[in-house]
Amino acid sequence: MGTLIPFVLGLLVTAGLLIPLVLRLRAAAGEADERADATSDQFGHLQRTHAQLQEEQQSLTQFLKEFPHLARDLFSALTERQIPGTILHVVQRSLEPAHAVVLVKRGRAEEEASEPACLVVAAVAPEGSPHQVGTEIPIDRGELGFAAEAQMVMNRQDLSSETALSRIKPGPEALAGLRPDFIAPLVFDQETLGLIAIARPKRTAGDGKAALRLIAQTGAQALHAAAAYSRMRISAEMDGLTRVFNKRHMEQALTELIYRTACTSYDRRSHGDQGPVPGLSIFLFDIDHFKHYNDTNGHLAGDRLLQELARAVQESIRKDDIFGRFGGEEFLLILPNTSLAQSLATANKVRTMLAGRPFPFADRQPLGVLSVSGGVAEYPHHGMDTAGLLQAADAALYEAKRGGRNRVVAASRPQAGTEPPAAPDPPASAAIGAEKPA
Repeated sequence: MGTLIPFVLGLLVTAGLLIPLVLRLRAAAGEADERADATSDQFGHLQRTHAQLQEEQQSLTQFLKEFPHLARDLFSALTERQIPGTILHVVQRSLEPAHAVVLVKRGRAEEEASEPACLVVAAVAPEGSPHQVGTEIPIDRGELGFAAEAQMVMNRQDLSSETALSRIKPGPEALAGLRPDFIAPLVFDQETLGLIAIARPKRTAGDGKAALRLIAQTGAQALHAAAAYSRMRISAEMDGLTRVFNKRHMEQALTELIYRTACTSYDRRSHGDQGPVPGLSIFLFDIDHFKHYNDTNGHLAGDRLLQELARAVQESIRKDDIFGRFGGEEFLLILPNTSLAQSLATANKVRTMLAGRPFPFADRQPLGVLSVSGGVAEYPHHGMDTAGLLQAADAALYEAKRGGRNRVVAASRPQAGTEPPAAPDPPASAAIGAEKPA
């Protein structure tokens, strides 16, 4: 009994010492398990982050490899109408969006100059989208308008920020059903030329905003270059005084139309079609007694007359007809898909319209009116190429002058049974320089 009590007391002391130790060990084991779980979670997160970074790096590397080709595609489309479709194709290849729209800025006509410009849908994907090409939306409303004004590439987070919500002007939904994840303005020299809006892209090339910004910048440069080229080409093809086509453009246009008409005729005959071939006629005319008009009223009045006459003819012809100044007081009207009889009727309609128009000082002219004389020729009966057709019309114009002026004469010496060639070589510019009475 005497030995049991010390044993029990020793056991209790030992237990008192061991129990806290065991509890501390259990707590340490729990903490170790938690740290292991946390480490495992962190490792899994790092693995996922690493995989995502690898994927984004591969996507970005692929985008950078493709971008020179994408830029080439953009700058190979030389017309303004081709650029939006090319931009859309580049966006689809680069980011693979479920929905994409390219809009371009369009100014209002002079009579609507007080109204703000608008954005017009110029290209859209996928096919069958409810947003039809040609749809106009205000440029100063909604998310698209905000991005156009801010001239910054924006994602959904940017558009949902407090700053954006306070600056977005309310208005009807611009493009129903489109909730863009990214909007990129096409900005060149601080001017917004258009917008790219995409939804649900599969690829973001590491940074969707950066990739779309690069596409938008290149697209804006291509769009500006195409517009500048178009303006330069139009300027080179327009007569500086009358603002109708000049002689160079008229000769080129006539050459191209002769070629097309010849090819159409050849194709039809090759397939046994003996029906009538589409006609092509020209009306070459000039102002009667124009030297008298200039000498009597001054050269400034003569210039204004040329301008008003060109404007009057331009307003009276068909959309497909091509009209231009051919030199001095001489003008040329090209009439596609028009027979000789039809072109004579058109020519006389133009002549009558001009003779009845109250041009300034018209009553001082020798005939009492401002009149024109002209010749009409039809391809291929009066000429097989540009030079031959113009010479035939010029000879008929000379006959109209000799016949008393203020009249239209058809070209003579038709080549009966002439077959137009399949593909005529483009002839050199014709020189119509024969002296004729004014």
